[in-house]
Amino acid sequence: MLLFQGRGKPAQRPAAADLLRGLIGGGLSVYMLLALTEYSGHMWIMAPFGASCVLLYAAPQSPLAQPRNIILGHLISAFVGLCFAHWLPVNMFSISLATGLAIACMQFLGCVHPPAGANPLLILLTAQTAQYGWSFLLFPVLAGAVSLVAAAYAVNHLALLAQRLALFLVRLKAEKG
Repeated sequence: MLLFQGRGKPAQRPAAADLLRGLIGGGLSVYMLLALTEYSGHMWIMAPFGASCVLLYAAPQSPLAQPRNIILGHLISAFVGLCFAHWLPVNMFSISLATGLAIACMQFLGCVHPPAGANPLLILLTAQTAQYGWSFLLFPVLAGAVSLVAAAYAVNHLALLAQRLALFLVRLKAEKG
């Protein structure tokens, strides 16, 4: 079926080190947020952060995975979702409009982060069963986004350091052998 054949070149299979970085980085990041939630008494995690981890570890060089985009993208889109939840009735139209407005705001402010587009959906689809105050912007949105960025910085730089060390050891062995 043509739908699944694609038009461009298929993506290259990532190197084993990149797969390992995604496995370890994504897993540790989610674990960290869950542990912080469990032991702090504050919510640190929300579903869109899982998609943020995909960008942070599978496409760390992407403009969409940069700290500014992750932090501001999540804040802006959650703010839009909260405004709609507090001031408008929740229905198909308001949910759709909030999602579109969040995207437009991220575009206008130059901080598009696709996983953040789910924040208005998360807030508005669960508004009947969960109480969202303005503190939601601090916990989990800001605290979680900043924590993800910090974890990704550490993991990605440790991975780079490990690659350089491995290359150094290979060169050292080649010089001696």
